[in-house]
Parts: sequence; structure tokens; C-alpha cells
Amino acid sequence: MKIHEVKLYQEFDAPVEKVWEDFNNHATLGTIMGQPMQRITDSSDPENINGLGSVRKIKIPFAPFEETIRKSVKPVCIEYQITKGTPLHHHYGTMQFKSLSPDKSALDYSIQLGSNFPFVAGLLKSALQNALETALKKYAESLKK
Repeated sequence: MKIHEVKLYQEFDAPVEKVWEDFNNHATLGTIMGQPMQRITDSSDPENINGLGSVRKIKIPFAPFEETIRKSVKPVCIEYQITKGTPLHHHYGTMQFKSLSPDKSALDYSIQLGSNFPFVAGLLKSALQNALETALKKYAESLKK
């Protein structure tokens, strides 16, 4: 089984804290990505209910799935893993946030994916790369207004 990787980089005209907060909040992230997301399990951290251990459900037609937050360090990184409802046996996302200046930030986003079913991960890689590039650019444009 081959592991495929999606790699994205996007700069934003906003402080890193604001961008991190938007990506940390499951509902806001759903809006950014154009997919309904709902937190179904809160983190045990009362300061960040969307943080470590929280679970979000992504409601795509015919194939809803769940992601569990594996690491959450404000405003530096968020890591998650699909834990339910996918033909992928391996899906791990890492979002690294950087401050470029007080009002400018960047996101390095990588996703590893693999499947025991031939060609599934490769097909999903292309679709995911295109969808995420579009979503990140749209979000970046929205911050310029």
C-alpha cells in the first residue's frame, strides 16, 4: 500500500492567531472548506473544546466520516486523523501555521493518505488537492475585504 501526500501552502492577510482560530473551530473550518462539519465530541480541554481529542463529523453525501484531533497547539499547529467512515485506512492531516508579520500569516498543510483498495488513495489525492487549493485561496481572498 502506497502512502500519497497532498501538500499545500497559502499566505493570508491576517494575524496567525485569527487564521489558527478559524481553522481550529470545526464549524468555521467547515465553512472554509465548503463542507458541513459538526463537533460531536468535545476536547477535555475547557480552554479549547475543539482541541486535542475532539471529534468532528464531516457530512459529505453518501460517505460521512469523522476526524479526531491528535494535536492542537495554539497558534502553531493542528493535526488530525480520520477515525471512522472512510475507505482510507490511513489519513493524517498536519496544519502548520506561521506568523510572517503582525498582519500576515501562512499555512503549510499536508495530508497523508493510503488505502488497501487499489487506486482509491491516488484518486482521492487529486480531488482533495484541487478542492483544498480552491478553498484556501477563497478564504485568503475573503480576508482581504
